[in-house]
Amino acid sequence: LLITGTEQFNQKPKKGIQFLQEKNLLATPIDNNEVARWLRENPRLDKKMIGEFVSDRKNIDLLESFVGTFSFQGLRLDEALRLYLEAFRLPGEAPVIQRLLEAFTEHWRKSNGSPFANSDACFALAYAVIMLNTDQHNHNVRKQNVPMTLE
Repeated sequence: LLITGTEQFNQKPKKGIQFLQEKNLLATPIDNNEVARWLRENPRLDKKMIGEFVSDRKNIDLLESFVGTFSFQGLRLDEALRLYLEAFRLPGEAPVIQRLLEAFTEHWRKSNGSPFANSDACFALAYAVIMLNTDQHNHNVRKQNVPMTLE
């Protein structure tokens, strides 16, 4: 039943969750903490579908629970970001990325105090790390012919 629910989730996340609720493998009404743990602990889940599901505007409470399953205490921002992004595939739309990063930076700041002046500074650094990584590793990003100079 769990494998069937996983396969359904990988096709249509909401349908997979409903199937698992019908089979009493997930609580009804939905328990976001339980679903978040299932998303983190099930290696058969499609990471793209996890990203799309938790980043949906309707699932903001689930996103908070999902981020809460990570232990970021004592990790540098880049280390925590890597751990976070290994759990799902980051969708491509900017507003969705913003929602995912806002949840991440809020949880990271709660876990590590506030080495940044404010939440916006933490968010800006996390976003910059993602943009630099994309620029470095995405073949679709047009490379400049001239490397950076001091001029």
